[in-house]
Amino acid sequence: MTDDRQYTKKQYTGNWSAFGTAAVFALIGVLGIVFFYTDADFIGLSAWGYYMFIPAFFILLGGISGLLTDRRLKRAMLVTAQAKGNSSVKLEALSVETNIRTNDILRILLDLRNEGFIKYRYDTASGEIVFGESVSYQQAPEFTGPMTTRQASTQDLTSSTYCPYCGHKPPVGAQFCESCGSKLV
Repeated sequence: MTDDRQYTKKQYTGNWSAFGTAAVFALIGVLGIVFFYTDADFIGLSAWGYYMFIPAFFILLGGISGLLTDRRLKRAMLVTAQAKGNSSVKLEALSVETNIRTNDILRILLDLRNEGFIKYRYDTASGEIVFGESVSYQQAPEFTGPMTTRQASTQDLTSSTYCPYCGHKPPVGAQFCESCGSKLV
């Protein structure tokens, strides 16, 4: 039997880059107007003027929409995490329950943990999310930076003393990183 549940089409962005892009377009628009009225020109900017405000406006609307979506998804995840109390749940079950994509859940949970709203860790044997417990992050001294999935797949992760994705030193024999949930074996 397949799961016919439809996941939300909204995606968690977790950033403010749209506002920076809108500001750049607005600045170019202002410079274009200034150049137009001062009879100065720089790479034809005086001709662009008012036209740069059009994309700035729509990019700003997209940024506001993204922030509202992010807030709604974070609120839904926070309510679900608080309802779980001190229990554990599989990522896939949490995805079905909240109707949010698994990759988005991971990013939302990390943001909520970093902002201090929730505590959770990953079970080192099953990879389940354990709510109500915190992780004491210890970065391995030999950790040089996060690996891509392709780089990690070419290495023998069982002989590693740290998670190649986040640098956390998991307990000996752990199959999953308790900090980021990455599979280690």
